[in-house]
Amino acid sequence: MKRILAAVALLGVLATSAHARNFAVPDKDPAVTITVPDNWATEEIAYGYSAQSPGKDVFFSVEYASARDVEAMLDNNEKWMKENNIKKVPPKKAEAPLNGIPATILQFETSDDNGPTTVEFIMMSAGKNRMIMLTLWGSDEERTKHGKAIDTIMSSVKPIQ
Repeated sequence: MKRILAAVALLGVLATSAHARNFAVPDKDPAVTITVPDNWATEEIAYGYSAQSPGKDVFFSVEYASARDVEAMLDNNEKWMKENNIKKVPPKKAEAPLNGIPATILQFETSDDNGPTTVEFIMMSAGKNRMIMLTLWGSDEERTKHGKAIDTIMSSVKPIQ
């Protein structure tokens, strides 16, 4: 019976890993893990990783910085918004936990070349004078279209104890 349970557990792990990529962030001494569906295109970026939905209509990233590099990371994201023709508007700010992790959310209800869009920056302490920032960008229609995958990504953010 134990062998059957072990085999079932192993198959479950193998099935999960076949459909998703797991990231520990930051790479060295990680503070959180995140899972991104395999059909999302991922790449390494300046301060972490980015992922785009199939069709490249929703963008997600996870970035991290030490306390001394937070301003540079935020400046990099402001440049990213400008490069993607995301109109600069004042954000709505909220404090809310993400899967039990205290977070500050900056939500920009704005527009880009395709019309109305929403950009969210979710900032969380990563301990040891570090910060993790998640970015989610897409229109309401695009977010609805990829809602299940977005929910999977966001609910996968887990602290490493």
